[in-house]
Amino acid sequence: MANLSLTELTKENREYRSVLLVEKVFQLNGKQNNFQTDNGIFHASGLIIGSEKITRISNAEDIAAKILGLKVKKNKTLMLFGKYAGKNRQQEVRVTQVLKSEEFGGQPAGGTRVNRGLVFESDLAERLDECSKARPCKGKYADATMQIIEMCSEKVGAPMTDFVHEGGANQSRPLQSSGQGIIIAPANHRDHAQRLTDITLIHGASKKSYLSLKFGSTLTLMNSGIANILTEREISNSKIQNSVGQAVLKTFGLDETEFCSVFNNYNLGKVHQTGVKAKVNKSLLKNFLSTAIGSGYWMIHGHGGGSMSVWYMDPSKNGAMATINGDVIIDYGGRSGKGKRVDIRFSNTYFDFKVNIRNKQGGKYPSHIMCDYVSKSALGKKTLR
Repeated sequence: MANLSLTELTKENREYRSVLLVEKVFQLNGKQNNFQTDNGIFHASGLIIGSEKITRISNAEDIAAKILGLKVKKNKTLMLFGKYAGKNRQQEVRVTQVLKSEEFGGQPAGGTRVNRGLVFESDLAERLDECSKARPCKGKYADATMQIIEMCSEKVGAPMTDFVHEGGANQSRPLQSSGQGIIIAPANHRDHAQRLTDITLIHGASKKSYLSLKFGSTLTLMNSGIANILTEREISNSKIQNSVGQAVLKTFGLDETEFCSVFNNYNLGKVHQTGVKAKVNKSLLKNFLSTAIGSGYWMIHGHGGGSMSVWYMDPSKNGAMATINGDVIIDYGGRSGKGKRVDIRFSNTYFDFKVNIRNKQGGKYPSHIMCDYVSKSALGKKTLR
């Protein structure tokens, strides 16, 4: 099991872990103050943040803000103090000595990790079922569920009457060419909400709210098969002839020769170019992102520790969300230059994006293209717990 770090607690989109740490140390919201460390179970009773020793608090968010503030300070000390299980002596433990347990996003010790995304979806659906049937709405995510109902009902101007759990539908959003570039069908970003929904709230006046549920640190906007678009035969010949394959290269400003070399020369010792500033047609890239993002739905992003981030993918902001600021950077062979993958990185005020083209099935030549993202505060995210 890996260890925690200050970065793990303060990195954008993981700030909730700072709150979780504080809640555990001071036993708030039903949390326990036991931590797995390199030297055994440790029962914390306080924190040392920089030069400040904290033994009592009134608000977890205030203390979490002090932890987040360490990012810009020279003195980055973050320690727990308390007692090891079975010991009477007070001791101090650096946060880097704390093991990264499941609640902080770590891998469980032994066995296989459960699909926490499906668990999150099931838990939220269970709470919605209680709330919509006028039964006691209690248990995990109860308060957050009630807030989601209120937010969605206010947005459409009609109260919720029922819901449909649609997570298993997996509605198709295929990659296809459009002009010289590519899009994720359908072509209109407003038509993606009903395909992305995992849970649909039914409101009066025949109105609906679409909820797209995500969980964890690696989030994906789209995931399309490309084995028949960027084929092994054409890559082996270093000549992409498929029209959709050509559109993929053009959309991301990929050099055909270097792209093919990544896969043809994998494991032959060749180190490919990384950090390459791509010459892209940002209009083509915007068309792709507009449909990959979609609009008209609520993003519900679950975190460890029982919290979630919620924001509305407003159709009026789709163009801004799909417009890139700054350079588009290509890593042929991944960040090491030696992998059997090509990564394309770019950002704006709403998201950090990374498109990766690689094989997900154990082979050498690419099988899928994916667009991962990290959300930013400009989205107007609201934290619920």
